Amino acid sequence: MSALFQGLDICGILNRFAVMRKNGRLISGDSRQQQEVLQNITAADCVRLRVWSEERSISVIMKNHAEVTLELMELLDRDGRLKRLVEKSIALAEKENPDHGTNPVRSLDEFYDYIDFTLTAMPWTFLPEERYERFVTKVDQSCLYIYFLLDRPLKELEGELEFRPSVQFLEPIYVWLRHYNNALKQFLDTEESWKPEYYEMLYKDPSWHLDQGWFEDPSNWHTFNQFFSRRLKNADESRPLAGAKDDSVVAAPGDSLPQGTWEIDEKGRFFSPDVTDEHGVVIKTSTFYSVEKLLGEAGAPYAKHFYGGMLTHTFFNFDDYHRAHCPVSGTVIATYVIKNPNAVGGITTWEPDRQMYVLESCFAGWQAYETRGCVLIETDKYGLVAVFTVGQGQVSSVHFAEGVVPGAKIKKGDELGYFLFGGSDCAMLFEKKAGFELTCPPAPSDDTYANGYAKVLCRAQYGVFHGEQG
Repeated sequence: MSALFQGLDICGILNRFAVMRKNGRLISGDSRQQQEVLQNITAADCVRLRVWSEERSISVIMKNHAEVTLELMELLDRDGRLKRLVEKSIALAEKENPDHGTNPVRSLDEFYDYIDFTLTAMPWTFLPEERYERFVTKVDQSCLYIYFLLDRPLKELEGELEFRPSVQFLEPIYVWLRHYNNALKQFLDTEESWKPEYYEMLYKDPSWHLDQGWFEDPSNWHTFNQFFSRRLKNADESRPLAGAKDDSVVAAPGDSLPQGTWEIDEKGRFFSPDVTDEHGVVIKTSTFYSVEKLLGEAGAPYAKHFYGGMLTHTFFNFDDYHRAHCPVSGTVIATYVIKNPNAVGGITTWEPDRQMYVLESCFAGWQAYETRGCVLIETDKYGLVAVFTVGQGQVSSVHFAEGVVPGAKIKKGDELGYFLFGGSDCAMLFEKKAGFELTCPPAPSDDTYANGYAKVLCRAQYGVFHGEQG
């Protein structure tokens, strides 16, 4: 027997280093030293494990889990309460969606296996892709799934968490989610993640607009994330700037779906009414949010500028051009990133009639609980403007464009930053004296993420300032 196994009984070995399947149910233990054990296990050890398992009708599978999976396993093994909460969330998810095709995880061990699988899979294959016709729907469903598992409301967390009583907002889990999303990013930054057949598939999908001649030469794309953060070939041609010589015109920060406006009261609060699912069931009760919370600690000194002002936000879907552009001209006062949870960006529910996961993100306020970048811009005539680039779900990455630094002059329509893979959001705060009005036309839509407005292209007119100048 190898030295590693000396002094340990066989049950202890299995509990610490093995994954066992008994009666169709997976059971696992601490896997911190699993790889070391696998490298050092001897033939005699294997024989002893085989004999022991056969006597008990247990098949033993020694697994090499990914590092980020081992991190979660160890985290839950150390914290019994957290482990029970995650197990309960998974159980509630099964109760809400019992379909094994769209909800394959039934236990922690199946969750660990699922995590391993996604780390080297393309994001439209996390769930069975034949279920959905549109490519963007395949991506949407695959990416929402892990958050559905971790976003079930738990009575045990009521009163403990500010935004929603689900495990994804517990610090140990959201820190782990950040590491998980970084692991996803690492794969999507490799050349293995971008193949000619992927480009051909996306080129044929009209929602990506790859046949319009808008974007840079495809030979620049060697990884999926390089494709995802693609640049415009000529912004002035494909995205003409609205009000180029008129500072009262606010440009759209990206190809996106406007979600509306929210008035900020004289105490710096904005009101979000009840959030309901597609059947009118309340999934989050009405509440007030504060601009201080949205701006974060670094931006708190500027909060009073926005008392009595206006908030708006607009949603970038997976198939949208994923670079943000400046909505106004002015001087950059501050730039910073707020490291918050890498949560889904809203509330995830299961819609049984459509057999789909749905993200309710049209309301405002959830941005204050996400990782986000903030750029504060002092305009010449309309006061301070705050622009937030918010990475939702697997994005978890906020990148400012080169030159977007305090003291820099920035022009409306200039590139502000970019996102890597995932859905994203851009929120903006305006002062009261600016008198902002959203002017994007209303339009009916069957898009899950639409909220009564037509999609607007980057640099097109998003709104206007009516307020006093100076």
